[in-house]
Amino acid sequence: MRYSNYEVDAQYNLTPALSLGAAYTYTQALQNTPGVQNGSSHWNQFGLQADYALSHRTDLYAEGVAHLGANGNTVGAQVDGTDAPSSNKNQVVVTTGIRHRF
Repeated sequence: MRYSNYEVDAQYNLTPALSLGAAYTYTQALQNTPGVQNGSSHWNQFGLQADYALSHRTDLYAEGVAHLGANGNTVGAQVDGTDAPSSNKNQVVVTTGIRHRF
């Protein structure tokens, strides 16, 4: 199995304290093994992020990621950093938090 990833991402500082980010990743899986039914599959992953600095060392953040499998894809989707794949071809993860740097 060979996986190819193509990614585009951007970050924009709306104000000195508020930054916004977006990312898109396309993953293609190709199987070419002699004696095995070969095929391909692909996934699309979209992400949005906002970060607000309360001070130089403390900020609030929110992030959402959607990992979507193609029609006919039977492999469970898994967003990087999660413990396990979903039970179907799609997975959505939302994260919020407060970060303090020591």
